[in-house]
Amino acid sequence: MKIAVLIAILSLALCYRTPQFEAAQQVIVQYAAGHILEAQAGVPRQVVVDIKFKKAFEIPPQVFISAQLLDWSVGLPHGYMERVSDITTTGFKLSGVAVGPSPLYSLFVDWYAIYDPRIQVVTFESTDVKELKTGQGERKVSYTIEHSLKDATNAIVGLIGCKHLLTNPIVEVKVEQVTPKSVTVSARTYWQAQLEFVRFNVLLGTDQSLWVSPAYVFYNDPASSHPFVKRAPSAAEVQQTIELPKVWQSGPRVPIVTLRGYDVERARNMRLQYNKVVLESKLQYNLVTWWDTQMYGVFHQAAIFVADTTYKIFDPDCAELFSECNFKGDSITVCDRIPDLPGYGWSKPIRSLTVPVSRRLYLFNKEKYEGQKTSFIANQQCMESITFSFAQLQSYEEDHPVLASQ
Repeated sequence: MKIAVLIAILSLALCYRTPQFEAAQQVIVQYAAGHILEAQAGVPRQVVVDIKFKKAFEIPPQVFISAQLLDWSVGLPHGYMERVSDITTTGFKLSGVAVGPSPLYSLFVDWYAIYDPRIQVVTFESTDVKELKTGQGERKVSYTIEHSLKDATNAIVGLIGCKHLLTNPIVEVKVEQVTPKSVTVSARTYWQAQLEFVRFNVLLGTDQSLWVSPAYVFYNDPASSHPFVKRAPSAAEVQQTIELPKVWQSGPRVPIVTLRGYDVERARNMRLQYNKVVLESKLQYNLVTWWDTQMYGVFHQAAIFVADTTYKIFDPDCAELFSECNFKGDSITVCDRIPDLPGYGWSKPIRSLTVPVSRRLYLFNKEKYEGQKTSFIANQQCMESITFSFAQLQSYEEDHPVLASQ
């Protein structure tokens, strides 16, 4: 009897979750702090930072990172890499890596930890850069990466690693295409620049979870008097303002900015940052460089993630029956079969229900497959009140319910 009561209690517990989200800025290394990326020349060398979430996640989240500040010496070869590893429900490790012997002064990162089935993070690195490693003029190589977010429509990409071999540090990554199965990202360079590898991460989302701006290019002619090219010995910053579609001008929103690449004068130190991100009816942020840097081009992009903590995430393997519309009220979970719903403590009408992908839910108004039969292959948000006594979930391919005795 005690066992039966326990099963009933467990079955009547809510099985859905809601999204979880946390974001922050993290300094991996900072100028003049005596860290090994700045003070030593061995390759590769890295600094690892432990990130702890303010509140533990129920399930390990996905983590998207954006290089918020890049700062290294003029000497070649040079570059950097930023990496996320060991993601758990309580935190993750964030690494900054110097990929050349030249000093790497500062690395600041914005990170976004997200548990939400409407988004996916894809991270990609390749040394197979082909013609980007040789030649001159404009060169581009594309990478098609598979993903599992079948409803993906939008994507923002951030450059999180690159090694420069020759002349100007020039690189750009750009999302070329998003399909239900893959995302294609191009890596580009030009002039006499040469690259040894590129590393980037992509945040994929649906029309309801992620808005993404076009891939912007902030370009300054080398002969111009723009402050990013010619100025007195001082820092320079330029504000970027993005008009938002009306439906994205309010609500539980999180702004995201990424640096997709840069074009820096080869005889100058690399200093590039975005800051002062403000999201109201418009999205604003500043692109910043220092007094000893000449910046011909900045490739950047922005996005808005909907941090909707009321969105329901249902069990991908089990069905759930609710006593109210919109998946509210009391509920009971069906992972295989429940031959006697009243015996499990369920006697309420059913007003909404969920069905996992590629599964079929059978409901009978009498026990042991007797009486009226109804089947469902998709979620029902609100339906006419119905009462059933038997429930079974099975493979979508089967044409009829399997008898309990089989």
